[in-house]
Order: sequence, then structure tokens, then C-alpha cells
Amino acid sequence: MKEVCISLREVLERYQAGERNFAGITLSRKSSNILVDVDLSGINLSGVDLSSIGLKRTNLSGACLRQTEFLFSALTSVNLSNADLSHANLRSSVWSEVDLSHACMARALLFHSSLKNANLLNTDMEETILLNSRLKGSINANSLRLSGAFIWNVMMPDGSINEGPLFGDYPN
Repeated sequence: MKEVCISLREVLERYQAGERNFAGITLSRKSSNILVDVDLSGINLSGVDLSSIGLKRTNLSGACLRQTEFLFSALTSVNLSNADLSHANLRSSVWSEVDLSHACMARALLFHSSLKNANLLNTDMEETILLNSRLKGSINANSLRLSGAFIWNVMMPDGSINEGPLFGDYPN
């Protein structure tokens, strides 16, 4: 039975009680959607609309975030290492100093998005769509996998502008 609508606070309480699978839930928009200094490692929020969420110093390492909506989200110093963000929508999101090492972002959408100073060590962005976005200042970009990605008007980690359109690999 699918839950109608639960608050972010209830998700936190249930997570702390040991529950990890929240795939497909609907989050209430009536309360704050800002989290600071929270550990949600290994949580499953696949298909959840996290639009306009604010996360700061939050641990989402190993989280399953497939097909999650992050429209207009703001993440600062968030650990997303080893997370599955495949097919995620990051349109108009601003993520700063986010650890995406070993994360899967295959087929994600980054449109008017910023991954400023992110750790991209072995990040999988294969077949990702990057339009009018910024990766400036991101580290470990030499191991970033962009095979088959569509890149257009993107500021790359080294500050160069890839005006595109380009299907292919970076940094080659």
C-alpha cells in the first residue's frame, strides 16, 4: 500500500528506527525541506520528488536515488559517494563541494545546473545530458566517465567552455 504523503521529519524518524526503503514516497511540502548534519547513508529514495530540497553536510553515501527529482535543489558539502543517481533530474540545481566519487549519474539530466568544486573521482556520467551547466572547479575530473554524453554549452572542470553540441568523452 502506497503512503499518501509523509513529512521529511517522518522519513528521518523512520530511518533512525532502521527503515531504509522509501522508494516512491510523496514528501509533504507543508514543512521544511532543509536537512543539516544528517546521516542517511544507504537510504532508498528512488523516484522521490526532492525538488527545492536543501541539504548541507548530509551523508547520502551509497544511497539509491534513481529517477529522483532534484529540481531547484541546493546541496552543500553532501556526501553522495557510491550513490546511484542514474536517470536523476538535476535541472536548475546548485550543488557545491559535493562528493560524487564512484557515483553513478548515467543518463541523468543536468540543465542549468552547477556542480561547483565537486569530487568527480570515477563518477559515471555516461549518456548524461549536460546543457548550459557548470562543472567548474570540480576535482578528479580526469577519471570522470562521459562516454556517450550530450554536452552543450558546459563550463568544464578546468574552466574551459564546451560550446558543443558534442557527443563523446571528456577530456579527450
